[in-house]
Amino acid sequence: MKQQKVVITGIGVVSPYGIGQQLFWDQLHQGISASKRIISFDASGMPTHFWANVPESDEALTQHLEQKKTAKLLTRCGKMSLIAAAEAVAQSGLNFANLEHHRVGISVGAGGIGLTDPDVSAISFDKSGWLKTSELPENDEGKYWETMIRQTHPLLAVKAIPNSVSAHLSILYQARGNCQTLTTACTSSSQAIGEAFHKIKFGLADVMIAGGTDSVTNPSSMLSFSLLGVLSTNNTEFESASRPFDRSRDGFLLSEGAAYLILESLEHCKKRGGIPLAELTGFGCTSDAFRITDEPEEAHGSIAAMRLAIAESGLKPSDISYINAHGTSTRMNDKIETFAIKQVFGEYARKIPVSSNKSMIGHLVAGAGAIELVASVLSLQHQVIPPTAHLTHPDPDCDLDYVPGEARPASLQAILSNSFGFGGQNSCLVIQKTPFSL
Repeated sequence: MKQQKVVITGIGVVSPYGIGQQLFWDQLHQGISASKRIISFDASGMPTHFWANVPESDEALTQHLEQKKTAKLLTRCGKMSLIAAAEAVAQSGLNFANLEHHRVGISVGAGGIGLTDPDVSAISFDKSGWLKTSELPENDEGKYWETMIRQTHPLLAVKAIPNSVSAHLSILYQARGNCQTLTTACTSSSQAIGEAFHKIKFGLADVMIAGGTDSVTNPSSMLSFSLLGVLSTNNTEFESASRPFDRSRDGFLLSEGAAYLILESLEHCKKRGGIPLAELTGFGCTSDAFRITDEPEEAHGSIAAMRLAIAESGLKPSDISYINAHGTSTRMNDKIETFAIKQVFGEYARKIPVSSNKSMIGHLVAGAGAIELVASVLSLQHQVIPPTAHLTHPDPDCDLDYVPGEARPASLQAILSNSFGFGGQNSCLVIQKTPFSL
């Protein structure tokens, strides 16, 4: 079977800055932090008092939906996803009504979706706190559940299932081909994009809507990640607390959002007169088979994923113009990612610019890879590398060119985007400038 070239023809994003790719890029390349103090609940008893949430309320997100009747079936992740996907579809210029529906698919990277939705999270917290502190008779617990049943949305189970986003996108765009949801922690959306890429490359689809979402700015997620010890607790300098590769880094910044891309075979794109933004040329996916939350010091999984992605793209390591790093701002990840880059790129590692979007927008977990690939597409279009913000005291163990402080104009031809997640999942993507790029 003839292999197809795969191009990106549309991008859409809901980020901690707000709605839309223009706002996202304007803030990102200026190095503006999206970190905010938590005001939706009293976080004073938590180790961390800040996060990077999307500024729009659930009600405001609903107003941005074209299908407002669908809103009652959507979690916050679902709403953000439909908004971001709509922007990507509009930019692509595709008319989905005219497509061969069984040649159109959906590939979404997602986390818990409704299981950590703010409303559900609040109910869970109330319940756990009540059980620990109440001195009421045991039989009063039954009354609590009666009240909870009355107050909970009757379609909670349908809203909460991880594949709810891909299902809604499939219905909305009549995508009757491969429709899938991947949940691989921090690599979920980059792996979803990579799998969609292969569907088109090997002739199984013409068009894929691919990306991901997560909303971990809620009490349950804050508690869970705090217990893992991976969040920054720099509450006095919260706006600059996410500082990848800096020697004073102490953890990452929880975030939320959604990002989607329209992937299309170049042949299909040309026939309809579309304009590619970039070409997706490589995907590498591996597992460390090590520990759930730790990375092996020899970094064999992340090294292999980078090498696989570059090899599939047909490039040499020295052809990569820029690396959009996973760069979480944790002690372990930044050190090991630096080591892995050195192993893959050799002496060229000292010359290649590397930066972390998470220094500004925080960690979207399941949505991280997608929003960082969108940032990479925008870097190709504008020929500008976003900075690693708040990097003022370089760590001796992190001694590469991390583009500290300010964005940098550059001649960009190929970008490697890295995602390394809990569970030992590694997923890397390569995009290249096309003759049609702006």
